[in-house]
Amino acid sequence: MSSHLSADVKRAVLSYRPNIWGNRFLNYTPDDEITLVYNRQQFEDLKVEVRRELMAAAGKPSQQLNFIDSVERLGLAYNFEKEIEEALGHVYDKFYHHIDDKYDDLYHVSLQF
Repeated sequence: MSSHLSADVKRAVLSYRPNIWGNRFLNYTPDDEITLVYNRQQFEDLKVEVRRELMAAAGKPSQQLNFIDSVERLGLAYNFEKEIEEALGHVYDKFYHHIDDKYDDLYHVSLQF
């Protein structure tokens, strides 16, 4: 079977158009120290704001579950594990010890699950 194959196989050569971005993403220059410090400070400020929002919704279990779900979907839950654990404990106490038909629809039940 190998005797039927020829070394003269012609392959089409493709010519791609140049990328509209050029080499912009190939050249990476790390941020300077001032920018890194600013970014770290901004990150810490945003973490404080998320904690504040999480605690602000403490009286509203439905809103708190929605917020926790959003934080987890964004992949940021590892930054707020303790706060989320406490909030879920409070939501559990509120929902299961004080049954409220107001939050008895499928969406809220699935968030509780």
